[in-house]
Amino acid sequence: MLRLVLVLTTCFVSFMAQASSSMDEEVPIILREPAMEMPKPLPEARGRIDSFIDNKTLRVITTASDWYIGEMVAIESQTPSVGIVGFVEITGIENKQDGTYELICELQRQSRMNFIQIGDQVMHLDLSSENNRYKGTTDLIIKKGTKETSSKYKPLFTQGIAVGETAETLWENEFLITWYGQVNYGWKEWLTVSSIIPADILGAYNATIKSRLYQSASNNFAGGLNFARIPNENRSTLNLNIYWDSISSESVISHTLLSVALFSFEDAANTTAIKSLGTSSFQTGYEFILDNWDRVLLGPSYNFESKAVGGYLSYVKIWDQFHLSFSLNSTDITSLKYAPEDGYYLLFDAYWRF
Repeated sequence: MLRLVLVLTTCFVSFMAQASSSMDEEVPIILREPAMEMPKPLPEARGRIDSFIDNKTLRVITTASDWYIGEMVAIESQTPSVGIVGFVEITGIENKQDGTYELICELQRQSRMNFIQIGDQVMHLDLSSENNRYKGTTDLIIKKGTKETSSKYKPLFTQGIAVGETAETLWENEFLITWYGQVNYGWKEWLTVSSIIPADILGAYNATIKSRLYQSASNNFAGGLNFARIPNENRSTLNLNIYWDSISSESVISHTLLSVALFSFEDAANTTAIKSLGTSSFQTGYEFILDNWDRVLLGPSYNFESKAVGGYLSYVKIWDQFHLSFSLNSTDITSLKYAPEDGYYLLFDAYWRF
């Protein structure tokens, strides 16, 4: 019996040793060679970089048709584990009539550590909600997109009731509605109209128009008029507004607003907390874009009627449609008291953009 046990044990050990040796020899063939010859396709890849046209433009070949002009897409490196190495904007689409499409893309931002190469994959980004891959920067603001685009990635239309608007207009057929009842509507891509509805109902008729005058890659100019009828008085106000936005760096946009009262009313000096309501003012400030696309707003202002220097500091939290901001404002930085007319005051603002 003991001899039988020894024989069986010897046979089992010999079999396991041969099996182990066989597996060691087959591992390079089964696991490595095919993986190098037939790389696994990227599940999100929708196009392949075919060539470079110039220092900022590249050509992509794809079989998908669901692209649109102005769309921001990501470039994922063909090198394993590198991930996204850049972002490009689609500026041209051509149907090649052979089942493929040619995309002309303009570089917006690229990695400082990795090159973009021919063969890298181009993919759609879901920008209808928060996308951790899409970090906040002035280069990646979506200036033209679809209604599904989250407001996080759009340029600011307004900085709040106390700070004033920017040079941006709403997209065509887009709405922005504030908590106090102001309705802004994008009549055209370059023209926005608005009115405070509760004030209209109470007889304080008002209307604002803003038109884009010029836009480039780094500058935006707009002009507009703001009309308001003063309740209980047979008088009205009319302000001419000039807006200028300029990109200062990859995370900062400067905003300049000049508002000139073409005609006003006697107590207009008491409304200095609200821009473009019967008083003339000049303001320049800065918008800081954070990684998560929230904004910090900071800047000084000067009111011609009160001859005082004021300012503001505001934090804007942005969801897909809803915006909420809290700000510390001043109409006179030398007056250390809580008074909206000639001192400091706190303010919150909320609005929906869709």
